[in-house]
Amino acid sequence: MKKLIIFDLDGTLLDTSEGIMHCYRKTGEILNLKENTIENKKCVIGGPLKDGFQRLYKIDSESQLENAIATYRSIYQSEGINMFCTYQGIEELLRNLKENGYLLAVATLKAESYAKQMLESAGLSEYFDVIHGWDGTDSCTKAYIITKVIFTLNLISSEAILVGDSEYDAYGADAADVDFLGVSYGFGIKKDEIKSQLSPIADSPEDVLDYIINARLKL
Repeated sequence: MKKLIIFDLDGTLLDTSEGIMHCYRKTGEILNLKENTIENKKCVIGGPLKDGFQRLYKIDSESQLENAIATYRSIYQSEGINMFCTYQGIEELLRNLKENGYLLAVATLKAESYAKQMLESAGLSEYFDVIHGWDGTDSCTKAYIITKVIFTLNLISSEAILVGDSEYDAYGADAADVDFLGVSYGFGIKKDEIKSQLSPIADSPEDVLDYIINARLKL
């Protein structure tokens, strides 16, 4: 039986696309980076900044990549962190899950301090038993953060499920040996694109609740 519902942040709880893409664009302009041809630029949201810059821009060297990441973080700290909104229905979802006795947590590749600040500003932090994010090291992966959440709450992987919107979330859940529920209202996962690879997929926060509470997910 599942006891813990772990949520990704970007594209799952909060629509942070405006702030993230603003910081990518501004970094590119400041450093005069050449863009790669990519149709869905928002696919970088929720993933490591290194992957994001390599997907969006022609990066010639490791030093240029490091400079881009440092510039992005500086811009995000002063500008991007305030550019977000909560998806409609999220607070109701969290409230219902808590009322039904679930432990709730956040596992995000965003800096942990930023995640806590944003969830506090959104009025959602009170619902979470644990909020863990990027710890500042290159070895901090999604799987590591998920595992850290489970360890903090003294549970095992079979008692948890990750709710997320991207391939990074799906791969992280698999690596951490945790069940995964994708959401199509976020940035990365589109139901028609990954139907054969990932199942199930929730189209709204209401669907997430339905999958979990009514056992449509076969928890």
